[in-house]
Amino acid sequence: MSSPDEPDPSTTCARPVELPPSATAPLAPPLQLSAVYRIAGLEQIDALYEKRESGFIYARDGHPNAAQLAAKIAALEGAEAGLVCASGMAAEAAIFLGYLDQGDHVALSEGLYGKTGVLVTRELVRFGISHTLFDATRPESLRAALTPTTRIVFAETLSNPLLRLADIAGLAEVATAAGALLIIDHTFAPLLCRPLALGASLVTHSATKLIGGHSDLTLGVVAGAGRLIERAAAIASAFGLSGNPFESWLALRGTATLSLRSARACETALTLAERLAADPRVPHAHYPGLPSHPDNARARQLLNGRYGTIVTIDLGDRTRADAFITALRHIPFAPSLADVATTVSHPATTSHRNQSPEQWARQGITPGLVRLSFGLEDPRDLWSDFDTALAGASF
Repeated sequence: MSSPDEPDPSTTCARPVELPPSATAPLAPPLQLSAVYRIAGLEQIDALYEKRESGFIYARDGHPNAAQLAAKIAALEGAEAGLVCASGMAAEAAIFLGYLDQGDHVALSEGLYGKTGVLVTRELVRFGISHTLFDATRPESLRAALTPTTRIVFAETLSNPLLRLADIAGLAEVATAAGALLIIDHTFAPLLCRPLALGASLVTHSATKLIGGHSDLTLGVVAGAGRLIERAAAIASAFGLSGNPFESWLALRGTATLSLRSARACETALTLAERLAADPRVPHAHYPGLPSHPDNARARQLLNGRYGTIVTIDLGDRTRADAFITALRHIPFAPSLADVATTVSHPATTSHRNQSPEQWARQGITPGLVRLSFGLEDPRDLWSDFDTALAGASF
């Protein structure tokens, strides 16, 4: 039985502990899992909501780990602010839901990640939002796609899966003149260029990919002007699109090696792309660093000598693609990208599975396409595996 000055053990169990006093701060960012924060009183809660004081209230509206990750990505992108969302698609949804009203129009680039297309062409259309497709490598095609109600222009730096390089500056000029926001999905090309400096309004990332880098988290990030991020943050809170503390902490940890991982994987991708392009067993190889790529000149000008970590090869048909994938000894078929280990994927049955044959044809997607996402292995070991698999797929 407890004394009058000593709480009952059940009370001691239930009450949160105080942080230990310390004159020093941790060198590594601490993981803070709390979903809610202590408030001193009503005056402070007013000050927090009115932004007269800095602090956190409820994790869906913000928490320290997301704030640290957002600040890091904003610094990398040359942005005023950033926002962490539950996935790359959540980041895109926060923008679309925040800046589109019934009757508005989206200009949507060809060759986007399949789920982005689904979001706009199948889901947003239910809310009276229309769209038109354009070619992100040709700003004049965007000009033709615009309408008086175009509010958002959406494109990828490097398209998925054929790696066409958007003319970001040209698109920005056209979009700005029309009063539309240019949103660039920069997932395939972090650190290779800065879309905001080229005129984009906002940049998004699937932080699940290169930023996280280890296939152990699912997050998205948006970066741009503070006023634009503020609106997206309100939508993320209202629709429950916010990222959680643990995965934000993991992604921030990933940024410490992002530059090193990106440089190594880009170097390997170029080496293997050149070798695959020269191999008669590979009918077509797609990589912006190859002289044969239609956007090679722009890539040499824009991407600072690094052309991304993804190479796509076309083996002719589904049967050969399957034979190649199943013959790989050490490289897994895993429908994602940008792990520390090299992986392969098959767009027609994964990222673009729900598109029609007509949509595939318009984008140049075939059943024989295999997407290679390069990691940190020695290129000689990777080529040994590719060489064996190509032999098995040659019939």
